[in-house]
Amino acid sequence: MSGKTVTVSTAAQLLSAAKAAKAGDTILLAPVNFGDVSLPNVNPAGAITIKSANPGNDAVFRTLSIFNSSNIIIEDIDISRPLAPGASQTSYAVNVGRASNITFIGIDVSGSMNNDARDDGLGMSLSGSRISVLDSTFTQLRMAVAASGEDFLFAGNTMTQVREGMQMRAMTRALVQGNYAADFQADYDKKEHPDVFQLHSGGGAKASTDIIYRDNIMLPGANGPVGGIFIQSEAYKASGKSEDRHENIVIENNYYEGNYTHAITVGNTDNIAIKNNTILAGINVGRIPGININDSNTVLIEKNITPAILEHRLQPNTNVIFRDNVDVWDAKSKKGILASDLFQKVDDGDLDFGSFSPVVTSSAAIAGAGFRAVADIGNLSGTSAAQLAAWLPSFDQHFAIFA
Repeated sequence: MSGKTVTVSTAAQLLSAAKAAKAGDTILLAPVNFGDVSLPNVNPAGAITIKSANPGNDAVFRTLSIFNSSNIIIEDIDISRPLAPGASQTSYAVNVGRASNITFIGIDVSGSMNNDARDDGLGMSLSGSRISVLDSTFTQLRMAVAASGEDFLFAGNTMTQVREGMQMRAMTRALVQGNYAADFQADYDKKEHPDVFQLHSGGGAKASTDIIYRDNIMLPGANGPVGGIFIQSEAYKASGKSEDRHENIVIENNYYEGNYTHAITVGNTDNIAIKNNTILAGINVGRIPGININDSNTVLIEKNITPAILEHRLQPNTNVIFRDNVDVWDAKSKKGILASDLFQKVDDGDLDFGSFSPVVTSSAAIAGAGFRAVADIGNLSGTSAAQLAAWLPSFDQHFAIFA
């Protein structure tokens, strides 16, 4: 049964309406700038929805904070936080903590919008359980998203012109699927070494478990080296304790094109499957990209297309299986199959990842190797209601593989 609907036009009205809302209610946002919005201690018995009243003219927030709250869907708003000259770049536009069942869908988070991410702040900081980010965009930010907690969903999103993509730490069960990342703008003068997706245990965090990276496109650009999926445990390096090692990681059907060694790098982790990924060198070749593993145990590397697969000689791995991988051309070793023999129009700069797959007669297609086309990468189709119905109830089924 649908609930009641109210319309608000100020941050104070929004907080009051949210605290009074009951399961099924909808709060519509007038097409104005709400400034800084805070939603503490909002805990309806079931989900309430907060969304723009006019989808063609979104409500705008400068910042959004949600703490000690639950059962909230935030839909179709813009969060724009350009920094004043000289302002700190260490604060987030969106801050969620000690929260559960929080969903963002169709959100646009941005910084200065001056085509230069070097003067921008941070995007989202998310901590809690059952937090989801769907069909949203992140543009011109120091970092798009930082997340920790349990049962995290990040699907169908786009990250462009950011200095760092998405980081996770101390996470139990996360699905990162169908996201598109391109045109990173790291500040190399500040010795930044960005990644599209990073899983770490720094800052006193514990290790993570049951993490899936699937169907993501990574085209970080030619401005400098940007890693793809980078996983390591600083906590384990410091403690040597088995509980500080990551475990149960699946990296499948992702595409990386760039000029950095760490297209996919996994260290200090147990029980890993790296399969059906495609890795190609970018137009401006720097270092040859590849799959790298170190200090990891029980690793399956299967049906990938990549110029290189490297094992660390000083941080050995155990129980590693290599199977049906395809060696694509490596400009350094002058070995491998030419990308042009595996793919059509691979360098045209306008790949359609909805239909992109190896040529059917190629060795990769015959082996069943490499990335296969999927729909809705970086932009989920259908209405918001359809997206929520498709993703949220089925979230748990993805983790059956770890049972």
